[in-house]
Amino acid sequence: MARPDPTVFSEKVRLVSTAVEAARGADRRHFDFTGEVAPGVRLVLSEAGDVPLALSLWTRQEDIAALCGDGSVPAAAALLAIDGVQARAATDAGFTVDLAQFKRSQPHPDVYYTLLDRSSERHVNAVLHGLVPGLNAHPVAA
Repeated sequence: MARPDPTVFSEKVRLVSTAVEAARGADRRHFDFTGEVAPGVRLVLSEAGDVPLALSLWTRQEDIAALCGDGSVPAAAALLAIDGVQARAATDAGFTVDLAQFKRSQPHPDVYYTLLDRSSERHVNAVLHGLVPGLNAHPVAA
């Protein structure tokens, strides 16, 4: 598997981070998937109480390997990531984001991730509720 150029990939991470910040500031916050904000990356929008969350869902294998910092990462359907700033903000507001259940990206130290074997909305919803128990209840498409 070809790994992305580190400079180009850092720019992609920056682009996704900018999209995450914009999504967190948007008026509409509920469980939803955005369109691609970068090739192979969508956002998962949710909220815990009144704290907006926007996690990135990465599906390209080369991006997953680059975020993990290891080209030998086992095949995964997707990688769900959150930045440390919003995880700490949610926790400070009383909604635990259990970073112990995430792995810390070696090449991007403020990115925490979990690998997923499926990337369906239902599966991502279930995983997200396990990682952030205080998420608001919301309907999920089948």
